[in-house]
Amino acid sequence: MTQRKRHPAPAIMLIAAALVYPALSGCSNDSPAATESSAINEQTRTPAPAAAPTSDDKSTMEKDAAFEFSTAREMGLPEEGFLMIADTYTQKAIIVGSKGILREYPMSSSKFGNGFQADSNKTPLGWHKVKERLGDNAAPGTHFVSRSPTGKVLQPQEWRNEIDGDYVLSRILWLTGLEPGVNAGDNKIDSHSRHIYIHGTNQEQLLGKPASHGCLRLSNRDVIELFDMVKGAELYCRII
Repeated sequence: MTQRKRHPAPAIMLIAAALVYPALSGCSNDSPAATESSAINEQTRTPAPAAAPTSDDKSTMEKDAAFEFSTAREMGLPEEGFLMIADTYTQKAIIVGSKGILREYPMSSSKFGNGFQADSNKTPLGWHKVKERLGDNAAPGTHFVSRSPTGKVLQPQEWRNEIDGDYVLSRILWLTGLEPGVNAGDNKIDSHSRHIYIHGTNQEQLLGKPASHGCLRLSNRDVIELFDMVKGAELYCRII
């Protein structure tokens, strides 16, 4: 399919910032990029505090979400499918359906910034969809290594860990790129080959700022809710 390159309208960047609720890689245990290299410079951006949304903001957000969902439909998303807009600037994930915005979750993309190269530990931008889903009915906090449960289940008090590294918990939504030559095809840039997931984390205290090794982290409760919400339906993900 020939795909038009689209750049987000400035207003789409307001979606995640304005829907703020009061206050969740190459994944580190699934990729050769597990070892953090001093050669990789951390690239983080600290978003400004979001102002309370006005009625005009909400109207604009809904229109932009509808536009993004329409674009996903053109790319093959069924009408009953879902779209996740993962904003790496505001560190918010917006879930959109045919009737509009459904959820907003705090997230963490890569603490090394955005990028497509294998072994970079960076989060790839662009259009993706979920190719595999793992962990259905697993206990919340189930620990996965290489997409297989280890038998260890972290309790809720262990979901805000200041010591241990990047754990994959609860559910895995494994992404594949939809833009050949950008995030699909060549293994050096292919998001699926890079093991880019949406998953739960043992570092929920870091949600809302870049912290991962390339994946999109959500809280364990949120990733379970999302997993169940999209069960039996396609989920596309646009990372911006």
